[in-house]
Amino acid sequence: MTLIRPEEVTIRLLREEDLPALEWDGEYKRYRRIYREVYRNSQMGLSIPLVAETPRDGIIGQVFLNQKEPNPKFTARSRYYFLSSFRVRPQFRKMGIGARLLESCERQALLHRLQDIYLNCAVSNHRARWFYLDHGFQVIRIDDSDWSFVDDEGFVITEHQHAYLMKKTVVNSK
Repeated sequence: MTLIRPEEVTIRLLREEDLPALEWDGEYKRYRRIYREVYRNSQMGLSIPLVAETPRDGIIGQVFLNQKEPNPKFTARSRYYFLSSFRVRPQFRKMGIGARLLESCERQALLHRLQDIYLNCAVSNHRARWFYLDHGFQVIRIDDSDWSFVDDEGFVITEHQHAYLMKKTVVNSK
């Protein structure tokens, strides 16, 4: 396990030159076009892609906040953020990096006056579900659906998702 000190980790906005690093040595290459779209959306103020990095290891974590309009399907009555692509490299887990990324998301929501953050967490990902519950998210329901995207080679890929829809309402503590 690689040990890092909290002060070694910087949480910052994604830059265009960071995009290849989000593929994590090919593991997430299939999402290349999605990453590019999130980056373009960030240039228009529609998403906030954040990365965690260290000078020695580069990008070790990431999370995307995508601004969404009211959606009765989610019981969202006002604009909200949908959190996606939240991951920390395995060797850096349990060091508080995920918590710091999540805190950064909450600060962004408050800054942009959006109170609600939604996310999907795979039913099979028990560790992530407990992480989100420990950080104030609540399970709204279980969704069973398909979603499609165009992969890095231009093929339409459909993935089945059996996930908890989770929500957290953030409020300014001042």
